Amino acid sequence: MGVGLPQYQVQILLAIGLIGVYAGWRGGMQRMAGFYDMPNATKHLAFGLVLGAFSGILIDGLFIEWVAELGAVPIESIGLMVFLGLLQALVFHFLLTREGVRLLRAPPTSGWTMGLGMGAIQASYLMIRMADPNWPGFVSGFNMNMIMVGILITICMPALEAILGSWQGSAVVEKKPLSVLWQAGLFRSFILIVVLLGITSQPILLIILPPAVLYGFSIAEEKWLPSALIPSVRQEYQRTLRKATKRAIQKENRELGEFVFDSEE
Repeated sequence: MGVGLPQYQVQILLAIGLIGVYAGWRGGMQRMAGFYDMPNATKHLAFGLVLGAFSGILIDGLFIEWVAELGAVPIESIGLMVFLGLLQALVFHFLLTREGVRLLRAPPTSGWTMGLGMGAIQASYLMIRMADPNWPGFVSGFNMNMIMVGILITICMPALEAILGSWQGSAVVEKKPLSVLWQAGLFRSFILIVVLLGITSQPILLIILPPAVLYGFSIAEEKWLPSALIPSVRQEYQRTLRKATKRAIQKENRELGEFVFDSEE
């Protein structure tokens, strides 16, 4: 990457980048604990980390180096980010449609974890670039402002990539992956362009990331992630969610010192 940062700063930024994996896993997968294929999810998280590293190299060469050299955003680099988003979606399609993944109905949850890994590494690359004192963006150098912007990107970018990964995985289960492939690719391109423009010339664009995450989470948790479950297991999963909601209400409404007797359905 050609950025001469002290090693401790790089390590701190990489650690912050991995926070996105933790937040996204708890945000979308925690309630499904015990209901999905954990080995496949973990393996695809590793795939996502590797894919994120390659994506980071391409982002660095096709966008960031141009911006750092010219001090502006060339229109050609925007087109290249569209191509990269479509390429990422194609790689997701290839990995999630393998027979071993399809037979276990694992594409939605595996797509989620793979998106988390890819988004986390991409966010780390961008934070390392922003930490360069010579970065021509609205924040530069290793300081609190840069770290705050980096945390926003770290939370949102992996989550958005995970949401799109679960969407592609759900389409594989429903046997219509090609119809979602190009749409997911365009959305990935949009994420890249928004984040890259946000850290360079248009920081106002970063405001749209949190609402997009909240909206995507609601759809993924209700529709795309549960599609990994066979009907009988999905019924048990929904029953477990209802029980958890009921217990939470009982705990919130009970008076101090009062016992709550849990009744199973």
